[in-house]
Amino acid sequence: MWLRRSFRSAYMSKTSSQRSISSSFIKGLAILEAFDAETSSLTLAELARRTGQDRATARRGALTLVAAGYLRQVNRKLRLSPRVLSLAGNFLSTYQFHSQIQPILDRCAHAMTSEISLVILDGDAPLTLAHSRLGRHAGDHIGTLGTQSSLWHSSFGRMLLALRPQEDVATALETRERTKPTHSSIVDPLILLEKINEARLRGFVFVDGEEEQGIASYAVPVSIAGQTPLVVGTSFPSGLGKSTLDEVVLAHLQACAAEIRHTSICAALS
Repeated sequence: MWLRRSFRSAYMSKTSSQRSISSSFIKGLAILEAFDAETSSLTLAELARRTGQDRATARRGALTLVAAGYLRQVNRKLRLSPRVLSLAGNFLSTYQFHSQIQPILDRCAHAMTSEISLVILDGDAPLTLAHSRLGRHAGDHIGTLGTQSSLWHSSFGRMLLALRPQEDVATALETRERTKPTHSSIVDPLILLEKINEARLRGFVFVDGEEEQGIASYAVPVSIAGQTPLVVGTSFPSGLGKSTLDEVVLAHLQACAAEIRHTSICAALS
């Protein structure tokens, strides 16, 4: 199944021939993933609860990460250290984001006067790989590098799902929980499947007020069939006039996607 499982459950499902992997390392990665914008610092007890580890295991893992420089400890609280950025930096340099992707995003954002993000399907979450440094205005609501969007209620998520086989999407709708972040959010599986199939046929997604009230967004595909799903998209305040934006926004996004498609990034990430 293509949906991401937790580090802990992924390990527990391994066959005996695969048990040569380091469970301690996997549990340490789970600790690093426990932090987010809402929980920037955690106690050992909180880490244990969030990762599903017992207190002793979480303590050993956390203290190891402190010694390695990836966590900082202040009194009873632990938080990520800047060193974790080196891991992301290695990824970005390996795939030449600075030289290949950033200039395209910046140029297209400048033409649109609105920020653009490049997003990948990371397990069951849309993950921002890169975003433009130009074109920002007060209406932009795109997240920063590494942020995750809603799988069901963002334009990014729906376009990424549209790049997956229909049977995979149907399985996800049957097995994944769907929250309702705003009163406009669609949670009915049949309607969501219809929206995703529509995106697959039309080649773009427009979502208004489903992930965040008052925010609308577009996304178009970058990758082609058989490649890891990649999309580009932009967001803006609701009510700017969808009909007048369609032609201009989609033209810019599709041009941006075509440029990125001709770089080595799509094949490299597949």
